Amino acid sequence: MIRIIFFLFSFFLFSCSNDHSIYHSNVSAFKKLVFDINTYFNNPDQDLIISQYYTDDFVFNSYPAGHKKGVKTSKAEYLNGLEIMKLAGFYLNIGHSIYLPGIDQETFEFDGSVRVYYGASLKSDSIVVEFSGYQTINFKNGKIEEIWEWADYGGVNNKLIEIRD
Repeated sequence: MIRIIFFLFSFFLFSCSNDHSIYHSNVSAFKKLVFDINTYFNNPDQDLIISQYYTDDFVFNSYPAGHKKGVKTSKAEYLNGLEIMKLAGFYLNIGHSIYLPGIDQETFEFDGSVRVYYGASLKSDSIVVEFSGYQTINFKNGKIEEIWEWADYGGVNNKLIEIRD
């Protein structure tokens, strides 16, 4: 009987001890990236120095209206888009974030990926539009390999137009 109890206790102990060190390391890297993006947009003299956070073959997937299967954006296009936003007078600030571990799509095991629910604000002139979004982020060797993002870009744009009129 004692052996059975010991076996069950050992099984329970080891089955519940998942090592999330890769996930925590990836969350830490992503938090640094968010800090650097916020610094870039809030400091007029700051250059965009975030390329090191992404793999060379990084892909950003977004899902605007009319694109049910999404739109893929390369690393160069993505980084260029951020620079164009700033040059056009837009200021992005990513505020609160909730980070959760992601799972492998085939095994359903924790894989170090990160899911993020976030709140952000976009400012143009004196107009500020707040919005929320959701991202799943895959990492490869500590760098971001791919992001899938769902946010209401059309709603943000409509709100900017509405407030200006």
